[in-house]
Amino acid sequence: MTDVAVQLLVVEGIPLLGLVYYLWHKKTMFILEKGIPEKNDPVSRSERRIINGVFLTLAGIFMIATPKIASFAGIEAELTFELLLASLVVLCAGIALLVGSGILRYRAMHQCEKGFLPELK
Repeated sequence: MTDVAVQLLVVEGIPLLGLVYYLWHKKTMFILEKGIPEKNDPVSRSERRIINGVFLTLAGIFMIATPKIASFAGIEAELTFELLLASLVVLCAGIALLVGSGILRYRAMHQCEKGFLPELK
């Protein structure tokens, strides 16, 4: 049962991801052609990173927990090595986004003065 879930994830997920990137590229090209200034707001980028990190972390946790939840419902499913590996990759990607966002936020809050940097040489 879990092999089918991983196969469906690959068969349907990769083309869907390709479609999302294609539409994002088309939107970017449209904005450039029309001359609309791109909004490069660091606050919204930081929020997007945190949301993506939380989503990926929760997705990885639920990918690991899904066979246990399915067994409560009476569905035979087991955690295979492939599913565990895929869920760990998703989980680690989410944690990396959250840690990276925290580091960037910390760095932005504790920036050194410009006059301090030449004294380090």
